[in-house]
Amino acid sequence: MVQLIDIVILLIIGIVIFQFWQLRKQSEAATHYAQDYCERNDIQFISVSRAKTRLVFFKRNLLEWHSTFNFEFSGNGEDANAGQLLLIDQRLVNVTTEVYRTL
Repeated sequence: MVQLIDIVILLIIGIVIFQFWQLRKQSEAATHYAQDYCERNDIQFISVSRAKTRLVFFKRNLLEWHSTFNFEFSGNGEDANAGQLLLIDQRLVNVTTEVYRTL
């Protein structure tokens, strides 16, 4: 016989798996956006990392993941510069970069 604790544990496991899946999907989208940004601006992509993530309830949808990703790039092949991507779910909202030198 299934008890309430079994249902709660399965629900928690399901929520954790769903959150991991969503965050992984968002990380892949951020990597794609950063590489695309670097390619369009003729700069060298170095890396991308998640800075922060928060859940927002009932803003535009029932549930949204707002995440900030930091990415590194090089404009001249020698220096490393930083930029930020702001994503809501898998949508790119904003890209900001510091001033950098090009070749």
